[in-house]
Amino acid sequence: MLEEFEVLRRDLQELALSDDDESVSRYSMQRPGRPPGLYWQSRWLAGRVVRWLQSIRVLPSNPWPTDLAHADRGRRARPVVLWAVGTDRQSLRDACRGFAAIFETLPGFAPVLITNVADFAYFSRLGWLVEYLPTVHGTGEAYDKRKAKYLARLYRDAPALPVSAGLAAEESAAEIRRWVKRRS
Repeated sequence: MLEEFEVLRRDLQELALSDDDESVSRYSMQRPGRPPGLYWQSRWLAGRVVRWLQSIRVLPSNPWPTDLAHADRGRRARPVVLWAVGTDRQSLRDACRGFAAIFETLPGFAPVLITNVADFAYFSRLGWLVEYLPTVHGTGEAYDKRKAKYLARLYRDAPALPVSAGLAAEESAAEIRRWVKRRS
């Protein structure tokens, strides 16, 4: 099973390193321009100084937020990617039950489910962040491939688990917990 984890990690690293600067610039948060008024200009300047200190690693940067209003994981929870692209609905539900049992005993970690299955009513009850990769037809590179590259870049430092880990959660829960803690 650890081999599967490493294969997925390498695949996601390869996706994250791909050149897709257009998607990164399209979906990234834009910095606001200089506002009018002395008070707002001083706040704007302070924000730029803080971002600069974070970029040179003097201050720790805030990770991508993984907390949800209806989930009690906390603002400092570290994301764990659950890669479930290409899985059928029933297998994904079974895997999610296995992952839920594992994450009950892993406080401080927030599961991020990346899937192409549109089962949002079920996913919302889990209290996890869900990244949906729909298949959209058109010209150029497929949307789901571009978004997969973007998500791989966004979560490049997070440990990633394949769906098979959730399906085998009962037999290897301790091994999965150790791997997640070691990788984060």
